[in-house]
Amino acid sequence: MRAIPLPLAAALALAAPLAAQGPNQPPLAPGEVLAQVAGFGQVRNRPEIARFDVSLFAHGANAAAARLACDAALRDVLAKLKAAGVPDSAITVQPAGGMTRVGFISNPVSDDDDEPAAANAAAMLAVARHGKTASVGLQIELNDMTRLAAVRKLLSEREDVIAQPIILTLRDDSAARREAVAQAVAKARREADAYSSALGLRVARIVRVFDPAATSEQPQVWTQMIAMMNGGTGEEVVTDARVGMDVVLAPR
Repeated sequence: MRAIPLPLAAALALAAPLAAQGPNQPPLAPGEVLAQVAGFGQVRNRPEIARFDVSLFAHGANAAAARLACDAALRDVLAKLKAAGVPDSAITVQPAGGMTRVGFISNPVSDDDDEPAAANAAAMLAVARHGKTASVGLQIELNDMTRLAAVRKLLSEREDVIAQPIILTLRDDSAARREAVAQAVAKARREADAYSSALGLRVARIVRVFDPAATSEQPQVWTQMIAMMNGGTGEEVVTDARVGMDVVLAPR
């Protein structure tokens, strides 16, 4: 069978008659072929929930001094969050990260054999000079998006804070998922029409629509990062869906 160049958006495969695919599938009529295409849908919404996962670090000449400094920094952060309008119920203090002799700011525990990147060398030297490091974790879950910019600014301006990428979500994403799936199905159907036209055929019928095993759901933070790389603002919730579609192509 002659290979057909395929774009990234869809996978088209001309196959043997459907009768060879399984006993429950109807056979193809003379001149018909089976094709498979894929579709992608994406919906963007304003976030309703924002979650920050934060590590707060402090240094001291010894373990006790490091812990006291960390406790003081924690009180300062909590006071500033309260002043920014974040309720106590939105903040969870995680177990203390303990003390470490030396390490990366973004990774308090490192092997002696680790070779730090140049960008982290100054941070490692600062930790080494202080002798001990104490840390504590914070999780901040905002339901009031009017506070988002203030919290982000507060955390970004602190040199003793390492924050993971913000996770933005909806309270209920079922409607967004339905819309994304509808877009994906429509896209797959358009791909099938385009390929059938190029081959001088037509889409006779849709055999099935399925969720491709290779496109399992990605963590929300990863979806947001991909969206930003593709021109997104990073201030929205991205809901996407992928579908595969088996269609039968027939002569016009």
